[in-house]
Parts: sequence; structure tokens; C-alpha cells
Amino acid sequence: MNEQKKEDNATLHELKKISKILTLVNAAAIEKELSKIANTDARKKMWVLIDGQRMPKNIAKEVGVTQMAVSYFLNTASAADFIEYTQREPPRKILDYVPPSWIDLVLKERGGVEQETSKKVEDMKDKTNEKGRAPQTMEADSTILSKQEEDGENEQGRE
Repeated sequence: MNEQKKEDNATLHELKKISKILTLVNAAAIEKELSKIANTDARKKMWVLIDGQRMPKNIAKEVGVTQMAVSYFLNTASAADFIEYTQREPPRKILDYVPPSWIDLVLKERGGVEQETSKKVEDMKDKTNEKGRAPQTMEADSTILSKQEEDGENEQGRE
């Protein structure tokens, strides 16, 4: 039984790594899809602030919009399967990705008001490079290219 638990944990760990790589490699496509529902700066800020702990009224206060505006956004994001959201519970992202330019929207407005949250947002931003892609993405890209080159060499050897 204990051996099975270790194997399950190892499998879960590998799946999380694969999920992270896929998210990073597809960042541009994900941002495009998110932009369909987060089509204003206020909605982009709402997306950044969804962390599984903040209640909608807190998000509304931080963004400077009504609770109804946040509710509409959360319902739309939930319908698109980007978040899990039920009344009286904090919304939680299913897809944990925040485009770096959206983080800037929150940081500019904050000006140091909530240092703990700003630090968390800044930490997310630090994980990305100037092109808006995480360093792991470049590593994943090179791994994929190496694999493709290797496969190409193998195909040539078979001919």
C-alpha cells in the first residue's frame, strides 16, 4: 500500500511538470483565450487577483469596480472553465497562468499599498523574462527542438 502511494505521488509530480511545461510553451495561445473574457484592464486585474483566497468583494475593492462587475466576470470565467467558482467561496484558477503585462497593470496601480500581495505578484513576474515567457519555456523549447532534430536524424538513418 505504501509503495502504491509513492508511485501515485511520483505520477502526480510528473503530471504537474508536464502541465507546467505545456502551459509555458502555449503561453501566447492561453493569453489569447483569456483575453476573450478579460477584455478590459479591470477584468485583467481581476484575473491577476484571483488566488483561491480572495473573496469577490475583496477583488472588487482592489480593482475599484462593483461586486456585480466581479460577479459577471467570475461567472463568465467559470462558464469558460478557466476558474472554479461557487457563491460564498473564493474563486480558484483552474489554469494558473497570468500574462506578465497583466501583472504590470496591478503593480502600477498599487504603488506599495499591499506589500504582501505585491510581492507575490512581483515574484510571478520575476519568473518570466522580457518576452513574457518563463525561462523554463526556453528550456522546454530547446528540449523539443533537440528531440525533433534527433528524430530527424533517426529518420534519415532509416532511409
